[in-house]
Parts: sequence; C-alpha cells; structure tokens
Amino acid sequence: MRDLYNSCDYENSGARPDAYANFGRGRMAELQIKPGTKLQMAFDVPMGQKTEFNMMATYKEAVDDAYFLISVPMLAGKPLLLDENQKFLMQYGVGENTFVLAGYPEEVVKAGIRTYWKMRQVAEQRTFFKRRDERFKVSMRLEYQRDNDDSDETEDGMTIDLSAGGLAMYLNDFPDVGEALQVQLPSVRVQGERHELPVQLGIVCWMRQAPKGSLYRNVCGLQFRYADDLEREAVKEYMGYVRAKYKI
Repeated sequence: MRDLYNSCDYENSGARPDAYANFGRGRMAELQIKPGTKLQMAFDVPMGQKTEFNMMATYKEAVDDAYFLISVPMLAGKPLLLDENQKFLMQYGVGENTFVLAGYPEEVVKAGIRTYWKMRQVAEQRTFFKRRDERFKVSMRLEYQRDNDDSDETEDGMTIDLSAGGLAMYLNDFPDVGEALQVQLPSVRVQGERHELPVQLGIVCWMRQAPKGSLYRNVCGLQFRYADDLEREAVKEYMGYVRAKYKI
C-alpha cells in the first residue's frame, strides 16, 4: 500500500459532516463507477495515520445526486454494523486510475433478500493518477492567487509535499475542487546560486480542513498543468535544487 499522504492522492481526512458535507452533492452522476464495481473500504483516520483499505463491498447504484447504495462491508469475513457517525473511504479502479469516495452510512436498505447500506457522499472525491514523479515532504512558504481573482493580491501558504506533478499545501482559503491556482514557489539557493521557478498553474484536486492546532485552516492538493514539456522539465530541475538544499 502506497503512502497516501501526498499531493493528489492521499486520503486521511478528519473532517466531519458540517459545512463541507454538501460539497459532494450533485456529483454522483459524474463518478466513473458502474453497478457491481468492487470497493476497497477503509475507516477514515486523522492525518498522519495510515489508511487501511481492509474491507470489501460492492457498489449497487446511485439513489440520487448525493446518495448511493453499497453492499454491507465485510471485515475479516464478518459484516459491519452500521454506525452513522463513522466516515468511510471507498477505493475503486477505472483503467490505470484509482478513485476514492468518502461518505457516511445513513441507513440499512432491504431489497428482496439482499441488504445494502445507503451512503451519503461527502466532500472528498479523489483520483489516484498513475504517478510518474516521485514526491517528497518539505515545508516551504509559498504565495498563490486564485486564477479567477482580478486583484493583484496574493495569499500565503505552506507546502506539505512536492513533486514535479503537483503539491499538497496548507492554506486559509477554501477554493473549489477543479479551480485553478497560480502558485509561486520560493527561490532556492544552492552552493551560492539562486534558482527560481516561474508561477505555476495548479488545479485543485481535493480540499479539506487542516488538523486542529495547524497554522492554517485548510489543506489542499494541486496537480500542475504544463503548457509544454519545457515547463515540466523546468519544474523537475527546480525539485532537484530543493532536494539538494534540504538534503532530501
């Protein structure tokens, strides 16, 4: 099992069903999931703890834009008892990509001789892209601007991890998933030489609340979008300088 704490493919949220709960509404029709799809399930855990996808279930069907049915999850050969306060992560594959849903069970539904859980989808919906770029954890201050913001003012944030494909960061804003951010990473000095990277365009892959006690309110993952291969190579070179500076 890969380390799930990274730029666009980790899922360790501790968010509860508050203002974030409505975020996933209206998205069930967009999911690339078919009836009969096998789901690997995990209990949601606080950030920093390992996510264990050690339960199995089967996707039945969507009920509406926010709810869907799954078979009762099995753990060690035994069915789970429904706990409406327990958040679950549900992982499934489509081609080379792996997707993750998050949701809460709300009720037991009987359909003939079969029993299902009615799940309410919440904020997190992830895509695990087949990764070409190795990530590494590093904390660096950065500045960003929402792409649809007409002002010249920037907000500050802090990286959690980096790769040539994207990053995870702390921030106080709450941009929408799919929104574009203009990100300015800091200059890096290595062996007396200063190395800078132009502003990068990043697409928000996921959003959630930061753990209690953090300096920032939220955490998000960005996937970089490059105009051409030259931009990608420039970012990869910059990542090399970051590794050298912080001896990673």
